[in-house]
Amino acid sequence: MAAPSTASIAALASWLRALSWPALRAQGPRQLLALLAVTLGVALAYGVHLMNASALAEFGAAQRSLAGTPDLVLQGAAGPLPEALLDTLQAQPEVAQAQPVIEARAQALLAGEQRLGLRLLGLDALQSAQFNPALLPQPFEADREAAPLQLLAPDALYLNDAALRRLPQPRPARLRLRVQIEGEAPHNLELRLAGRVAAPGAPLAVLDIAPAQALLGRLGHVDRIELRLQAGVQAQGLTLPPGLLAAPPPDSGAEMARLTRAYRVNLGVLALMALFTGSFLVFAVQSLSVAQRLPQLALLGVLGMSAGQRAALVLAEASLLGLAGSLLGLALGAGLARLGLALLGGSLGVELGSGLLGGQAPALQIEAGPLALFGGLGLAICVASALLPALAVRRMAPALVLKGLGGAALGRPPAWLGPALLLGGGALTRLPPLWELPLGAYLGMLGLLLGGLLCVPALVRGLAALLPQGRAGSLLLRERARHQAFDATQMLAGVLVALALSVAMLVMVSSFRDSLAGWLRQMLPADLYVRSSLRQADRQTAPLPADFVAALHASEPAAELGVQRSRQAWAQGRPVQLLARPLADARRLPLVGALAEAPAPGLLPVYLNEALRDELALQPGQRLSLALQPGAAGMNSSNAYVRGIWRDYSRQSGALLLAYEDYRRWSGDSAVTELALWLRPGQDSLQLQAALRALAAAPDDLELAASGELLAQSMRLFDRSFAVTYWLQAVALGLGLFGIAASLSAQVLARRREFGLLLHLGFTRARLLALLLGETALFASAGALAGLLLGLAISAVLVFVVNPQSFHWSMDMSWPGLRLALLLLAVMAAALLTAWLSGRRLGRAELLQAVKEDW
Repeated sequence: MAAPSTASIAALASWLRALSWPALRAQGPRQLLALLAVTLGVALAYGVHLMNASALAEFGAAQRSLAGTPDLVLQGAAGPLPEALLDTLQAQPEVAQAQPVIEARAQALLAGEQRLGLRLLGLDALQSAQFNPALLPQPFEADREAAPLQLLAPDALYLNDAALRRLPQPRPARLRLRVQIEGEAPHNLELRLAGRVAAPGAPLAVLDIAPAQALLGRLGHVDRIELRLQAGVQAQGLTLPPGLLAAPPPDSGAEMARLTRAYRVNLGVLALMALFTGSFLVFAVQSLSVAQRLPQLALLGVLGMSAGQRAALVLAEASLLGLAGSLLGLALGAGLARLGLALLGGSLGVELGSGLLGGQAPALQIEAGPLALFGGLGLAICVASALLPALAVRRMAPALVLKGLGGAALGRPPAWLGPALLLGGGALTRLPPLWELPLGAYLGMLGLLLGGLLCVPALVRGLAALLPQGRAGSLLLRERARHQAFDATQMLAGVLVALALSVAMLVMVSSFRDSLAGWLRQMLPADLYVRSSLRQADRQTAPLPADFVAALHASEPAAELGVQRSRQAWAQGRPVQLLARPLADARRLPLVGALAEAPAPGLLPVYLNEALRDELALQPGQRLSLALQPGAAGMNSSNAYVRGIWRDYSRQSGALLLAYEDYRRWSGDSAVTELALWLRPGQDSLQLQAALRALAAAPDDLELAASGELLAQSMRLFDRSFAVTYWLQAVALGLGLFGIAASLSAQVLARRREFGLLLHLGFTRARLLALLLGETALFASAGALAGLLLGLAISAVLVFVVNPQSFHWSMDMSWPGLRLALLLLAVMAAALLTAWLSGRRLGRAELLQAVKEDW
């Protein structure tokens, strides 16, 4: 090709300036919509990640400050350790330091009936300075001049900031604590509030080890010993007396990250839904931009701009859009994360707001890696969305476009690709989890979405075949559906994806909610439940006083009384939650699958929750080893028999259930942790609660709740937990509707000549508008039907694959018919309204002029 002339270069420069931002003012609203889509998508994804990462980092830092820096933690296999063991350990040359620790749970009795739960630690103040300085007692400013030995006073108590903030003002000089010691009756302590400790996290109280032993009934014993070994010494080389359990300090932060990983990943995937849906809006805006500027782009080609340069121009615009949207999204995401942490205290996704962070909002943990990842994701989404329009511009024939004889046609995939993606996506959902995450299910859902999109043209043609024949409008609709069905896919892509995901989330949440309600009714069949408000050192609920339970059995205040024992146990050497309750008929449990045959005599029948079944890889009919203490033998260990598997929506960790009478015969433990009471006919719940408190020696130690209250509170917590999913669905669906509006505008603009020709042939503007509405109804019906079917398929993946693999929770499918119908009607109404507005904007003179431009 000959070199362009000076005039051609000047014209080229003029057209490049014309293609710059000032010339795009006509597309400003649509470009702003695309910018908004990218911004919101990046903001939601990054904000959710930042909230969870910041909360986890804060929790991990708090736990590390409490754990200190020991190399090894020693505990007794059968209870507290003798204090004399300290001298034995310190005499070993491999041990550099040994710190004794006493731990209990206490409640600070505040004004009125208020109580503050505290973790109570008894420490050697001289050792704490070296093991964990955050637990070193510090007197208040007014007591700085007091003698140093006052730090070790027998009545001196030190609180961290989380506990101090919960105290009434002015701050009391003395605190009354109520403590439950295992195997003993609860009792009160009165201590002097002497200062603070710097430990972050949940409310915490520290006192010296010697008074702690006396006050908590541990004279001559300690709960655990923390060791720091000499440099170069390995734990395996340490000689320990028998009966000791030695382990590295627990990494609570890593354990919390493991337990919450599935929730965080699922929430992150849901947040990315908005960005994925927004990519179709960006695609629609880029397609509209290309459609509007085809003559200018063609003229640039005639003036010497190569096909690659034209495509690069389209990609450069998309890159600028993606860069701006990503930067704004990162800033907005950080702001949303800061607001969310301030409002929720880090509870989103990782349940850290329930006291483990002390009620404080964690500081934002902004790191370069996630910034680059989510920023780059927004940019990549924009560039990928512009690839097809850029490819179409590259392939167009400039001379034909200038004559109105050709356009920028997008390449069309083969017909077999859609069904192949659907089959491949279905196969991927059958894969087992990887790293305890349903990665195959996520890829399968993506395959289902893309395959469903590519099947839309065939669905459009199928619906068009049902139209009546013989009328001009129907004929035009059928022919357009036959030849332009691929354009419908472009128009419907965003709203179809958003609709499918919204349908899937509606069905999944409805299924989960209905399953949870049914589970609660099965697990809480009584009218009233009673437990102690006190907690033991291991955070387990303290047993109810034996005399109170005996008085209840003697007085019979209700029609029926049931007992339950909750405690920690060890299954196959792993800690699990053990629940012992009356089981007259095991089939009344929320079972998963059938029961196994009754066990042979001597075997203890137990029922595992789904998490423990997956953790131990056990099925009904198999055996396992069960013990009440780690490494225990004799009467505290037994061969148990898995009779069945039950649903457990209250936890993601392992738990097992067995009959209370079987538990008593096996363990010899007659303690009761919870009580269930059934009302007599005509009996009032409040009267029964008053009677129970009258029988208790310490009524304030009781927690009483009616089953209706527990059910309503659980449903409120469920709805609050899933409220964020509704917001994310609304954002994605809104972006999808914006996408269909932009696509419709692009198609109406590109068809001005066609509409003008129809006017010449005798169509009125009213008939043209009716034709446009009919086409939109046809295409939107195909999109709504495809979105509904895809949504139901994805909901099945969420219910039967993602939830069991992520949380070890199975559920029954539930169909919210009314909500689904309203959602489909809203999408259809929005599409028709958009078509009506787009058609109304085209004037008769404009359409006729478009025809004259071809002459």
